[in-house]
Amino acid sequence: MHRVAQPVCIGQSLTERESLSVALGFAFGLALGIPVSLALGVAVRESDALTNTISELMLAMRSPEEPAFLDSVERRRPGTSLRAYITRTLPHSSTIVVANRAPHEPRPDGGFARGAGGVITALLTLAEVTAADWVACARNDAERALIEERGATWDAPLLRSETRLHYATPTPEQYEQYYSVISNPVLWFVQHYLWDLANQPVINGRIHRAWKNGYVEVNKQVARKVVEVARGLPGRPLVMVHDYQLYLVPKFVREQLHGAIIQHFVHIPWPTPQYWKVLPREMRDAILFGLLGCDIVGFQTSLDVRNFLMTCEENAGLAVDEREKAVLVDGRVVYARAYPISIDVAATTRLSYSHGVMVEERKLRDWRPQHLIVRIDRTDPSKNIVRGFLAYEKLIAHHPELKGRVQFWAFLQPSRQDVAAYRNYVRKVRQTVQRINAQYGAQGWQPIRLELGESVRKAMAAMRNFDALVVNSVYDGLNLVAKEGALVNRSDGVIVLSENVGAHEELHQHVLSVNPFDIEATANAMHQAIVMGVDEKRRRNEGAREVVRTNDIARWITRQVQDIRDLAAAPGLRAG
Repeated sequence: MHRVAQPVCIGQSLTERESLSVALGFAFGLALGIPVSLALGVAVRESDALTNTISELMLAMRSPEEPAFLDSVERRRPGTSLRAYITRTLPHSSTIVVANRAPHEPRPDGGFARGAGGVITALLTLAEVTAADWVACARNDAERALIEERGATWDAPLLRSETRLHYATPTPEQYEQYYSVISNPVLWFVQHYLWDLANQPVINGRIHRAWKNGYVEVNKQVARKVVEVARGLPGRPLVMVHDYQLYLVPKFVREQLHGAIIQHFVHIPWPTPQYWKVLPREMRDAILFGLLGCDIVGFQTSLDVRNFLMTCEENAGLAVDEREKAVLVDGRVVYARAYPISIDVAATTRLSYSHGVMVEERKLRDWRPQHLIVRIDRTDPSKNIVRGFLAYEKLIAHHPELKGRVQFWAFLQPSRQDVAAYRNYVRKVRQTVQRINAQYGAQGWQPIRLELGESVRKAMAAMRNFDALVVNSVYDGLNLVAKEGALVNRSDGVIVLSENVGAHEELHQHVLSVNPFDIEATANAMHQAIVMGVDEKRRRNEGAREVVRTNDIARWITRQVQDIRDLAAAPGLRAG
């Protein structure tokens, strides 16, 4: 859901028919006693759902989970109350969200599309409730052309409001070196333990040049833009930097904005100190001390926090307080904290009841087997897609009675096809599927249904209907697919979850845990998910759903805000 680009046209007006649908849906919701915010929120969704508002509301009313549905939508919707809380908690701060991507990206027809990726989906909410400015990189020709036309600063859409968007403008060559040579695959591969260390990586002159002329240079440009923006804001700058492309930004900003509060959130795993030594010292030290320019460094899991503290101690010789989860550097205290990211429970729930998803569900019923195994992923080597198929092959071989009664539906989004390792991985995925289908398929039955593409509605329909959801990543920062599946599934489905996925720390009691490298164990878990008793399935399903509802996107934001207040916001104490 969070990875699929969604068009948003600025200034787009509703047609007469759509306006009538909104009005009818709103009135119908009020007549049924639905709270105003829900009635209006349901009525003004995407244009293809506007004409179906009444039928969707009726469907929600008929749902056996009506109280849970309405309660979830109304209570869990981040909005004005969360924004008011943040204003009260950090009354003198002006927030800047810093990310590689802009919140929405220009489309050829003149509108905007939401940036792809789980990071952007979370940051849209964060920026909205903190009333943040946004600093991003100009990544492609379309953004550069828009900057030529409008300038490097303009208003851009969020979810229900706008942000002041400020672009750093590296050259195409600088951006290529920063993103496609260093960030992907070098840093991504290090942080997901993906290197075949007997052969890769080879840190040659090309990598060193890309580091100096690309990664370092772009981080400097982004930091300069942050400083420029911060100096024009009324309050004390609260700089919230996100992800592995921008590790050096906090230190560069600290050097120029001594009173700023700086936080960096790392969305991907933080590996052990030993694995960081894959990188030359100059690179790994720059990354570590770049992050130590922060007041707080946020991670997805408690294990990532421990690995970070050990890296500070072992690789940099710094004093670390394990109990306080803190590092002493240059006379300042830098805190490390775990904030497992989550989803917008209300928006995801509403989407799962939308007309578009219901249409996809009807299509699914036309071919659905007795047992449906699902995976929804980007075609990233870290997602471990091929081993998932090999495990499924074992399942069919060990349980021939399932032939013709089970199907593995893999709905995959091609990712980073400009990087050779990713193109090669897609080829390997296709070859594995073709071999298994050729070997085991019979009488019109294909063991694996492989689809490559992007459709939020189709993905949501799969989420609602799986008997087993396979999330067997080698390593993953958190993995929002597991949380989305836990929230919206209506088939008492069971999640087969890698123990190396960040979400495992929250969901482990309610899933079938697997070692992602053990295809025999993964095959057994798939079988267990299929044959498990209904009561046990329901218990797991409801337990996982409750975890997601409790630890939602609002909690992810409020916990960070509370720590910023308690650990960093006292003027002059810890902000450097």
